[in-house]
Order: sequence, then C-alpha cells, then structure tokens
Amino acid sequence: MHTPIQQIRQDLLNQRSSFAQSSEFDSTYALFLSQFRQFLLQEGEGYRSLAFCWPYRDELDLREPLCAWRESRSNRYLLLPKVEANRQLIFYTWSDPDSLILNTYGIAEPNPKAKGVEPMNPDCILIPCLGWLNYQNQFWRLGYGGGYFDRTIASLKLTGHRFITAGIAFDWQALDHHRWTPQVHDQALDLMITNSGIHQNTSRA
Repeated sequence: MHTPIQQIRQDLLNQRSSFAQSSEFDSTYALFLSQFRQFLLQEGEGYRSLAFCWPYRDELDLREPLCAWRESRSNRYLLLPKVEANRQLIFYTWSDPDSLILNTYGIAEPNPKAKGVEPMNPDCILIPCLGWLNYQNQFWRLGYGGGYFDRTIASLKLTGHRFITAGIAFDWQALDHHRWTPQVHDQALDLMITNSGIHQNTSRA
C-alpha cells in the first residue's frame, strides 16, 4: 500500500531541510554543480533559452552556473516562470538587474511590467524535484502538488513547441515505485540531473 501523498511530501520537505543543514550538504552540492556545469557544456550548447526556478525552501540554487552560461554568448536567455490565473506558467526573460515580485506562495517571479522583460518559450525547462522516480524507463517528478508544471508542459506540447524537461535533484530524493507511482496527469521528464550524473531515459539515450 502506498504512503499517503501528502505524507510523502512532508517527509521529503523535512529531509531536505535537515540535509541542507548537514555536514554532507556542501560536498554533495559541489558534486551536483559539477554535473550541472557538464550539462550546460554539452546539452546546453544547443539551447538559446533556459528556464529555471528561483530557489525556494532549500531547493538547489542554479543561478551562478546559469548566469555564466548566459553571459558566454550574447544570444542566450534565462527565463523565470510566473504563475497565471489559469494555474499554468508563462516564462519571462530575466537578467541580474531585473527586480522580482513575490507570488502568493512567497516565490520570486518576474515582473511582466518591468522594462525589457519579455515572454519567451524555453528550449529547456529545469524543474526542481521534491522527489523523483525512475519508473518504466522514464523519469517522473513529485512536486508540491499544484500541478503547474504538468499543465504547462502539456500545454506547450499541444502548441507544437519543442523543448526538453530536466529534473533537478539529489540522488537521495529518489523514490521507490512501491511508495509512489505517477498519475495520469503527470508529465514524464526527458532527463534527470543529480549529484551522480546526467541521467537520460531510454527513449532519448
């Protein structure tokens, strides 16, 4: 029998908070950053726009390597998501000087009214995972339960926009399928980036 989903989420939140304060965090985070930089050098070479999330509640901070990626070429863009009334996300351009606003969840978002901020569809969406699962040769993300990314990914696919989804997490956040399995509305990820490597599903490998 599966553990109730809200209990899994709370357990993972507690574990993530404890891990962020542990003696192992710095070394594990350094390993993750090494893998993430390798991803930017390889997969990221062909991207023009990368969407990421402003770090929230002990999520992995990607800003330093992402800014370096953007600054290495003049035609590259970083994007941040903004929650819309239809419970989907729209991505807007972001650079260091741009001021951000807090949404109802306390998460920093782009201000669409700010000068120079424009909507743009991403070539790749970097999605933080509360938990993740390798199940039936695909990667799946367990988030906070709002369904924003699932709805947004499904909507972008319907428009015909081609993009990659990459989950961001530590190895220890991996779940067993006896504890949780994805639901019909869940959208599979193209790959996972963790402290042990860049993991691709068999359909992309």
